Amino acid sequence: EILSSIPTASSSSSATARMEGSESLLRFLLLPSQVGIVLLLEFLNSFRSFGLRFVLYGYVTNEFGISDAGAGALLGTKAFVDIAFGLIGSVLVDAFGVRRVSIAALSVALVGRSLLAFGRSKFALYAALFFFSPCGDAMLSVGLYRVALKKLTTPVTRPLAFAASYSCFNLSGALADVIVDGMRGGLEDVTVGEHFGGVAGVYTPMRQFIVLTWVVVIVTWLVAYCFLEDLSVVDYNDPEHDDCVQHQPQQSGNENPEAEENNDGGLRVADGIGLRPAKPMVKPHLLRRWFPNQYRALDDHADDGVQQPAGNEEGSAGRRRLPNYKMYPTHYTRSNNNTGGTTSPTTTTTSTGIHDLFKQVLVILRMTSTWRVLVFGFASFTIAMNWTASEMVLPPFLERRFGEETPIYIIQSINLFGCLILPPIVGAFTSGREDFSIVMPGLWIMATSPLFVALFPTAAGACVWQVFMTAGEVLWSPRQISWTASLAPTGSEGLFFAISSARSITGPLTDFLMGAINEKYNPNCPECRDQYGHFCKSLSTEVDGNDNLQCVSAQESCDLFLENDGQSCPRTCPECPSWEPTDPSACWYLLLLACIATPISVWFFLPFLRGRHDRNDRCFGIFSLGKSRFLGICGALEDEDNHRHSRMDGRQLYGHVDGEKMGNDARNEGIQALGENVELT
Repeated sequence: EILSSIPTASSSSSATARMEGSESLLRFLLLPSQVGIVLLLEFLNSFRSFGLRFVLYGYVTNEFGISDAGAGALLGTKAFVDIAFGLIGSVLVDAFGVRRVSIAALSVALVGRSLLAFGRSKFALYAALFFFSPCGDAMLSVGLYRVALKKLTTPVTRPLAFAASYSCFNLSGALADVIVDGMRGGLEDVTVGEHFGGVAGVYTPMRQFIVLTWVVVIVTWLVAYCFLEDLSVVDYNDPEHDDCVQHQPQQSGNENPEAEENNDGGLRVADGIGLRPAKPMVKPHLLRRWFPNQYRALDDHADDGVQQPAGNEEGSAGRRRLPNYKMYPTHYTRSNNNTGGTTSPTTTTTSTGIHDLFKQVLVILRMTSTWRVLVFGFASFTIAMNWTASEMVLPPFLERRFGEETPIYIIQSINLFGCLILPPIVGAFTSGREDFSIVMPGLWIMATSPLFVALFPTAAGACVWQVFMTAGEVLWSPRQISWTASLAPTGSEGLFFAISSARSITGPLTDFLMGAINEKYNPNCPECRDQYGHFCKSLSTEVDGNDNLQCVSAQESCDLFLENDGQSCPRTCPECPSWEPTDPSACWYLLLLACIATPISVWFFLPFLRGRHDRNDRCFGIFSLGKSRFLGICGALEDEDNHRHSRMDGRQLYGHVDGEKMGNDARNEGIQALGENVELT
């Protein structure tokens, strides 16, 4: 196999020395330019996704007159459907590749977003949410571009790459928040005449924003169609080369191609499908100017930034090499469906594909790494309620209690701007730390953040909540994503991500719960709002020529009259005569109690999550006792782990399994049946 032909660097102590943040950034910027395309698609896709998620609850309650409980049930049901289609999408990614699935899903998503943006009936709403959105949007939200990014990075660059990805989709969310608040405060309702046919009607600022996301879907489709490719990357000079090149693509008719070295030091395959140099995101001569010290510290055997193979060790002792990235077309499992020399019916091929799928699912479920990710996912689902509350509880809480003028989405964007700026910084300076020594403190900070809005149920308290929630999130969430990606078996990343994201099944339940919480602790006041959700906050003294002191909204007259001039029209729900007061802190205390369960649960399973114990060692170390075990509640390493991590100089060791072997190698399947993973040493 090609992996055996890749020369490894010398075993000098520097080969495993902990990298500085600037060196991590240098290696990241030398990755191929296709990484930039994936990050751009991540940005556009997240703007489409975040933009809809942020406004959807208010959109269906204000524009379609659906109650809080009904909206929670609607979004919860949609989430259940999304899960099913997301699983289908993950299988399609492994079979057909990121490019094909991305283009197909975006095409369907465009139809669904058109119905949301221009449709007026509940039938159009239900068709978009229950069919077109799951078929399109859900397939784009199950780690599609995460699979591409994993294949385009190496183990050394992956933490920073996923931190950059995390920043990209948070940048898009932050911009979506700013734009929607700007449109709410700066734009008026627009009325499109009947002569425009199916798009006629009143376009509130909220609906205008949905139209903007429709345009973004079109742009995303164009970028994916024109620039996205299915490629994988290997660092020729990396002693910790990834397992992504263990199975080089083969052409039919050549079962055992042999890897050979080219004259330029690269690798090629006998059938002509081989590695090729990767054009970096930033030109090497610019990086030499930006990172002069790092270039001098690394062992560069090339002229003008072109790297040579790691076969010449002269002068390299005590220094790492600059990365020498090579690319090759990604091989997907669909190409394995070779039915032999005779023509087979389509049903036979389909049956074989389904059989192989179930076989891969069973093998993945036998892997210890899968259960480590699943345990963490279900243990941490309550802390994810912070995000759901930020999207479904915070906007109506602020709008109904403090009025339409409250900068709801600007406050919400505090979290997203923080997650834009901080993850690359945190990732660069903590890349050498053991994963859960960073994750545990982050979980505690984020879990306790709702306390501030519970104590101070105001817009200012909501701002403090967002700040502390962000501080915790940037510590644990990007690191957990990188940890999960590194455990994914090569060739079956999509299926692994789908199975390991089983926690998402709790998402619909959370949506139902948030709708019920709004209904009980944060009720709406439809008697004081018009059919578009505007408050009847203005007074009209000229209705049918009579001085009736009638309240009106920005769009229409309301069935609300004042008794005398001393009264004022309601600008918030507490000012509405028929509104029943509720405790504004109650829902936030409930959220706090639920969130604290996450760090406690993760700490209980921490020895198993770290993967340093076997099942015979006090049940993966879960029931071990000792001072370090209890200090693990804050992320401290156990004594043995601390010694081992120090000996590795901060490197992470993950078990990798080749996805193609999982379906073809019975011996490997037997190993997985024991629940063991291969540890790279």
